[in-house]
Amino acid sequence: MKKQTLLVICLISFLLAGSSFYAATQYIDAMAAEKLFAPVVKVAAGKEISAFEPITQDDVILVQEEVDEILPGSARDLDTVLGKRSTQTIYEGEQLLVEKLTDSQLLPEKGEARYEFPLLSIHPLTELRKGDHVKIWVKYKSLSELQDYPAPLHFRKTNDTADLLFESQLASVRDSNGIEIYTLKPSLLPSPDQMNSIFHGSREKPLQNGEKRYRDYRVQPTALPAFIGFNLTDEEYVIVSEAMSYGMLQVGHIMGSKEQAS
Repeated sequence: MKKQTLLVICLISFLLAGSSFYAATQYIDAMAAEKLFAPVVKVAAGKEISAFEPITQDDVILVQEEVDEILPGSARDLDTVLGKRSTQTIYEGEQLLVEKLTDSQLLPEKGEARYEFPLLSIHPLTELRKGDHVKIWVKYKSLSELQDYPAPLHFRKTNDTADLLFESQLASVRDSNGIEIYTLKPSLLPSPDQMNSIFHGSREKPLQNGEKRYRDYRVQPTALPAFIGFNLTDEEYVIVSEAMSYGMLQVGHIMGSKEQAS
């Protein structure tokens, strides 16, 4: 009887010792992992976040990364990046740096106001997106049309063809329904699909070729893009208003722009 009791005690002691050892190793592993690895937000596989494109749940993923590989200022929580926009393109597998993200809606600064102009008065020279830094030109009417015009008061006419007025940033790009769109491509004439949308109402099309449709932001317009907006000072607005009487405004993206340098 004593031998059986001793055997049971030894067996229980062995099991307790094994359990304690296992728990201790698990705790040590967890502590080591906590010190060696940490969560970081990265661009999900097969995704790419373009400049000023709103970040959605499908674009990012939270992964455990070696602490030594985490860049200073990287986002550590998905909620801190969702809905924000990147100031530059971020590619698959890259960490999201908080300083490169903005939740700004490009609201007017002090001394500025938001002005939106119809495309009837503006000719896009390049593909335009909200947030792009652009140059604004005036392409003059013919000399015969301007022969009776006085010299402009608020800008200088130095060329018979076109003059650069100033540089600005696109604060909005909207279609003729007033809905914000992602990109505006230069086109001499609207496509038949766009004209059909104007005269017969918006018609949603199925997404193709990996297009993304956001909750509050769309890659493709459902109607002819019709307005682009700027945050302008009073002086800039007067220049634009006057220039429109002398010709067509032209807007083009600045290559190597300020947002790439930020």
